[in-house]
Amino acid sequence: MMTVAFMASDAIALDSISFLRSSRECRLACIVSNPDRPKGRGKKMQPNAVSAWALENEVELLRPERGPDSKTLARMRELGVDIIIVMAYGCILKKEVLNFSEKYPCLNLHASLLPDLRGASPIESAIALGYHKTGVSLMRIEPAMDSGAVCASKETAISNTETASELRRKIGALAAELLKEKIGDVESHSAVFIPQKNERATYVRKLEKSDLFLDFHKSAGELDCRIRAFGAGIFEYSGEFIKILKARPESCSEKFSEPGKIIEASTSRGLKIACADGVLACSILQRPCAKALECKDFFGGYRIEKNSVLKSFENKSLLR
Repeated sequence: MMTVAFMASDAIALDSISFLRSSRECRLACIVSNPDRPKGRGKKMQPNAVSAWALENEVELLRPERGPDSKTLARMRELGVDIIIVMAYGCILKKEVLNFSEKYPCLNLHASLLPDLRGASPIESAIALGYHKTGVSLMRIEPAMDSGAVCASKETAISNTETASELRRKIGALAAELLKEKIGDVESHSAVFIPQKNERATYVRKLEKSDLFLDFHKSAGELDCRIRAFGAGIFEYSGEFIKILKARPESCSEKFSEPGKIIEASTSRGLKIACADGVLACSILQRPCAKALECKDFFGGYRIEKNSVLKSFENKSLLR
């Protein structure tokens, strides 16, 4: 029976952790996660979702400040850990961590179909880039980012209304299924790891706040993808930055000469904005420091002039 240390800092890993806790093929010895961080308006120190789960379920929790240090590794040896599994940990692992076990390789559950979408934001980027499918891959961890040989992958479709939070939950469940299917092969050393085709690799960068700002010179479909990926899109009107929380693309026979032009802005018809191709029909909006409102309520107390033209913000490529 393998003794596992699981390294994670995001709720996407909870399904996999829960499986390992109940599995008869391995023993979950400890969880390694990031330290508590200040959250909320009061900036009180709070554990992340993984740390909270470990505390609630009385699983030993190690929280080194900048990734596993010598003290963490020493404790893992005391616990008899012979394999490390990682998912959304948020720290680059040092060589001594990768070489921790003589029995098993250090494994990672990466939220894409490798070698596509290596890097920091595979879930959001898959939606923002208009992918119709993505998945999760079980791989060896190598020093180069997400480059290790892959044992297995599972894929899932991305619907044209799916948000990143919805896809994240789906991939979390898929990762647990993949682990359940392959953990026995890993333990028996019968798992086959196939090197990635590096020439086909794509890399996605870490997301930035500027990614929320909308460029209406893109198509309405592209902007809808970005809003679903990032949880919001932002435009500027009369000195205020207003969030679009929900929208849909609409086709339009008319070709607008000014992307960003306000086509409709009313309680009955909502907010419609001309794009390079099609119209972005917005249904939920939010002003700074205010509640999110459906358009019928938003325009009951706020006015956006029809035919005014919104500024477009240039977006950096998500691929690097």
